Amino acid sequence: MLGLYLVADMREAAWRQAEQNSLNLLTLIEQSVARSVEMYDLSLRSAAAAAPRADLAALPHQIRDSALFDSSAKASGLGAILITDAQGRLKAASDPAVASDLTLETMPSLATLRGKPGTGVVVEGPRQCLVTGRTVMTLSHRITEPDGSFGGMVTGTIELAYFQSLFAKLHIGQGGSINLFHMDGTLLVREPFVAANVGRSIAGGATFRRFKESPRGTFVERSAIDDAERLYAYTHIAGVPLIVDVALGTESIRAVWLPKAVTVGALILGLCLATLGLTVLLQREVVRRAAAEASSRAANAELAALAATDSLTGLPNRRRYDEVIGREWRRASRSWSPLSLLVLDTDHFKHYNDHFGHQSGDVVLKALARCLEETLNPLDAIACRIGGEEFGIVLPGASAAEAWSAAERIRRAVVGLQIPHAPEMGGIVTVSIGVAHVVPGAQDTPEALFAEADAALYEAKRSGRNRVRMVEAPVPDRVPALRA
Repeated sequence: MLGLYLVADMREAAWRQAEQNSLNLLTLIEQSVARSVEMYDLSLRSAAAAAPRADLAALPHQIRDSALFDSSAKASGLGAILITDAQGRLKAASDPAVASDLTLETMPSLATLRGKPGTGVVVEGPRQCLVTGRTVMTLSHRITEPDGSFGGMVTGTIELAYFQSLFAKLHIGQGGSINLFHMDGTLLVREPFVAANVGRSIAGGATFRRFKESPRGTFVERSAIDDAERLYAYTHIAGVPLIVDVALGTESIRAVWLPKAVTVGALILGLCLATLGLTVLLQREVVRRAAAEASSRAANAELAALAATDSLTGLPNRRRYDEVIGREWRRASRSWSPLSLLVLDTDHFKHYNDHFGHQSGDVVLKALARCLEETLNPLDAIACRIGGEEFGIVLPGASAAEAWSAAERIRRAVVGLQIPHAPEMGGIVTVSIGVAHVVPGAQDTPEALFAEADAALYEAKRSGRNRVRMVEAPVPDRVPALRA
């Protein structure tokens, strides 16, 4: 277990470190990309706000262009800013070298901005720049006239080679990659660079679905581009529909912890082999003790069963009856379900013992026990010998009518046994049964239920024996002589 813990700890530490490193690298890339895009986007927004001004339109074009593009960002990789009219015809450019007859009417951004007035910055790419011919992504803003109508767009380009060179300076390890995606799933930049991958869409892949789940996060997944398994750390660039991710190859992460794990495993194996000798020596003692404990548990279980069983009849005894009635009482109280109790007594049993002998009396009790087992369903009733010739039958869930019916079946079954008795006592052994029924309430007790069944038994004896009785109200204490 120690070895497994050490290996698991090394693995977890390596993955934690890899995740933290990728997040730190991601933050650095995010800041660089966001700063470049935000700086350029500010220039575009400034030009979009100034373009519809009538006072600027009246100025000579050189002065007008100077005012429009005075705050334009200028840096490596940033293209010229172009202003078009509503049809996409060029009106002004931050670079005088841009052809004046240039038209951008075929750019999807123009149609998007025309049809959706509330749209912010629209990003396109990768595409070939109409001015320089290089691979770029475009950022475009809508120009809105004072009357709210569409007045054209302001657009500019950022060369993807700028981001490619930025990513190439960062070391991400073997099997890793850095990617810049459009929010629609199109790959704009990837390090290491493969020309065929630029412009490829992963919108249907598992990695992109994970990118869309939250603005920032980490996960392990197979790449939709080369099917390699990687640890991804990603974030959405604020303000623009771009996603950047840092993906570390899981093999490179394993290479950090796996050799150490192998070393620890070898040491643990040696320790295990050394321990094996002691284990063999101790095995016999362990087996002997286990056998002794199993024998002790079996003996204890047998003693527990004997303690709860009547030795003469094999039925549960009074101790077991107390456990059963207590358990069923609690269950009935919780579920507000009925509980019935039968108290059965052998008629004239003292006279039977005096006339036939106590050994014959024991035979009668055994016969009554077998009769109860054969007459009652063990799933619905629990029959116990609770003392002398008296038996108690617990009927969980039985209604008063069902309890009465069960008692009658028992009485008739005993009569059907045709056990001989003295002629003056009716000629055969019979039983009297008292029935009690209750749905336990807060004021009820198992003792009160037994007392009610006992009173019903007294009434059956008083009425002539060989009867079933159920009383609805308490009766006076019975006369002990009637129990004979």
